[in-house]
Amino acid sequence: MLGHGPYCVTMPRSRRTRTDACPGAWRRHDAADGALARFRPVGGATSAAELRVLAGAAALGGSPLELTSRGSWQVRGLAATTADDLADALRADRPDALLDARGRDVPCGLLASPRSTRLDAVAGQVAAALRGRVDVPGRLLVALEDRSGGDVSGVASQTQNPVQHADRVRKATPTPGDVSGQGADVTVVVDDGATAALLLDGPHGVVDTGLRHPDAAGLALAAVDAFAARRDAAWRVRELDDATRAAVVDDVVARSTAVVGTPHLTPGPADPTALGPHADGSLEVLPRLGELDVPAAAALLDVLEQQGAALRATPWRTLVLRDLTDPADALRRLAAHVETDPASRWRGLSACVGAPRCAKSLADVRGDLADAVASGHAGGLVRQHWVGCARACGTPGGRVAVVEALDSGTPLGYNVHATGGRQQRGHYRTVVRSGRVTG
Repeated sequence: MLGHGPYCVTMPRSRRTRTDACPGAWRRHDAADGALARFRPVGGATSAAELRVLAGAAALGGSPLELTSRGSWQVRGLAATTADDLADALRADRPDALLDARGRDVPCGLLASPRSTRLDAVAGQVAAALRGRVDVPGRLLVALEDRSGGDVSGVASQTQNPVQHADRVRKATPTPGDVSGQGADVTVVVDDGATAALLLDGPHGVVDTGLRHPDAAGLALAAVDAFAARRDAAWRVRELDDATRAAVVDDVVARSTAVVGTPHLTPGPADPTALGPHADGSLEVLPRLGELDVPAAAALLDVLEQQGAALRATPWRTLVLRDLTDPADALRRLAAHVETDPASRWRGLSACVGAPRCAKSLADVRGDLADAVASGHAGGLVRQHWVGCARACGTPGGRVAVVEALDSGTPLGYNVHATGGRQQRGHYRTVVRSGRVTG
């Protein structure tokens, strides 16, 4: 087997006969409550003007603005003409715009470490190269991670003295990271120096390929190009068999002149949520279940505009406000609308949209989950994703307990006792999954 990483389990290649139907700005999904449009931020970047347009469209559709497990914005309840008008209104001549001046969105998910300013330009370069491409499936996920304080090179110097060697060993175990734990197909990790490392998804999760290159954007794009050239009908890198995945790695070397180092990087945590203010002047907040209603959006816009802050959406469904002039004031303004306490019971909880907004859902999972949190049956240390059917839409990356609604006649399910006057409850079962991002 060719290869520069621990790929050792053979998997059959995808034999799909249908094309990827992942929603975007112009390609919508017809849900029970109307058309659904999805907007993929460049590394999570969302301007105040874009947030205002998105929140206004969501309010017209009768639903909150939603964050997805791939760090995207989702607007529901749209009519066809309204959806087109929304996409047109979001055109902007910026590298990190949701849609560029020509109306092109990024065809796949593009994540970046939300607190890092170093990766803003890199994300913009990757987005610019991907816009307009039709050979990149919407399910593909690319992540850019900043591990400042570490050394990701994996290449040892022959002239190091013992002190230099010890320092290199210390730096080779950098901060645990953030977006690398989200199960992305292509992950590029950068360090303090001029080295970028390539990690790819596979049958055992995201692994370090050992490939290193000084150009982070070029390395990410070489990996996307190599996958696109060899994917056949596959949507994700993990769907490739061993030989094809190894050929992708070799192709990256040929396309980018990457060097082969020693694989030693491991993915970060699946849930790196760190609510509240931080020493770098940032603030992380959690809209419950990733839903941003009108009052919350208005409060957030006030903070962004008054303090000139930058906003980043994350795939763990939080929002990071960077460059705040007064984080304490921002915290006070937002505390009534979003979760800011690191001990919040809502941390680590997510759900699909459920009934009645999804015709396939067997239960009002969001209502049931809210009641479960209120009664103490959900929330705390265990990550849970509640879903209305076996499709488990929106399942986040990493290990997660998927609480799946069942038909009321299914004997395997359990019923959470009604509280707060809600009499009709769903029946559920729990399945622990080593999370694969699905929405």
